[in-house]
Amino acid sequence: MNGSPSMGERPMAHQAVLLAGATGLSQVLVAVLYLFAARGVGPEAFGSVVSAIALGTAAAGFIDFGTNNHWTRELARQAIGRDAFAARLLSKIAITVALGVIWTVVLGVAAPASHLWLAGPVAAALVANQAYQVPLRSAARGDLVALVILSDRASAAVFFFALLAVQVPSTVALWVALAAGSVLAAAIARGLGPDRLGRVRLRLVNPWVGARYFGITVVATSAQSLDLALLSGVSGSAASGVYGAVSRWTQPMSLLAAAFSSALAPYAARSPDLRAAWSELRRALWMPVAAIGLAVAVFFAAPLVVDVLLGDDYAGSAGVLRLLALVVIPSIICQPLVVILQAFGRDRYVALIMVIAAIAQLVLVLVLGHASGALGAAQAALVSQLLILVALILGVLHFRNSSSKAGRP
Repeated sequence: MNGSPSMGERPMAHQAVLLAGATGLSQVLVAVLYLFAARGVGPEAFGSVVSAIALGTAAAGFIDFGTNNHWTRELARQAIGRDAFAARLLSKIAITVALGVIWTVVLGVAAPASHLWLAGPVAAALVANQAYQVPLRSAARGDLVALVILSDRASAAVFFFALLAVQVPSTVALWVALAAGSVLAAAIARGLGPDRLGRVRLRLVNPWVGARYFGITVVATSAQSLDLALLSGVSGSAASGVYGAVSRWTQPMSLLAAAFSSALAPYAARSPDLRAAWSELRRALWMPVAAIGLAVAVFFAAPLVVDVLLGDDYAGSAGVLRLLALVVIPSIICQPLVVILQAFGRDRYVALIMVIAAIAQLVLVLVLGHASGALGAAQAALVSQLLILVALILGVLHFRNSSSKAGRP
């Protein structure tokens, strides 16, 4: 592959389906690994390891700070040279590895029993994996990205069971396998990407230059997940248990929308105006429409879903699931709108919307969650998503007359 956006490019709908399938299957594989790792291990020991893995995953997101999305847009628009991109990519990986080593050494000495030290290698491996996918994403090769995603989790499964076979403790095998899978996936993505990336001499540069608003958007979106912790604080663990139990059943709908938006990003970035971006978007419009249809089905089937999947203890949570199904609908519509606005240089506007919405949601969780428990938290999420949707639509309408990327701020 020579990095040309058109070489080997598949239709957008085809790429979105492959991305959704690969992501869904990889989640199943991880769930299986966690299941096997938990067998024969006490909850305390298992909990400390998976908490450290979660910390490493979160750290990778903060270290990335939106750079991957920013780079995808700039490469697709050919607004950044390959050499400059390679320097930023290698700098980000070098900085992450250095931070990971420091974290691992310090925590390994100060608190080895906490397992928090292993967040360092997990974060470094994940950052490298995701960074090397950027050239493939920017070239609209979602099919190759799907291959990398699958190779990551499939190789992790092979490493995990191989380690178990030689009597390595399951908790150790879990984090080692996940980190090794990410490293191998990074190597595969590098091999599938432009050859020039492998021959650039390392020179430290600022990898986050130009990506601050992408990063703010990521942080604001992540902050919305604090609603569960706030709900637990103001309404008790029972309310957060109900909310957390039913919210997982909205994930398949979000998966379809995320795959659609990921496949759309390079096409939108290369489009000269909103009309051209729409022509690309509508070719795979059936995916978000299908996701919305699934959300509507969950809304009507909520009592049955709760009764069959969760049992009598959660009988009163059908109303919460219904509200969360409604929350998913504007969320599905918002994701491609965010991609389009960011593609046309409106990342500052998107970041402002996300920050305001995150603050509004968390404040509403404190108020409504205290009054109505899990139902109040769901209401807060719905208000937040509707606020985002209205603001994004207004943003697209305001910028709809943009005729050329040459004038993008």
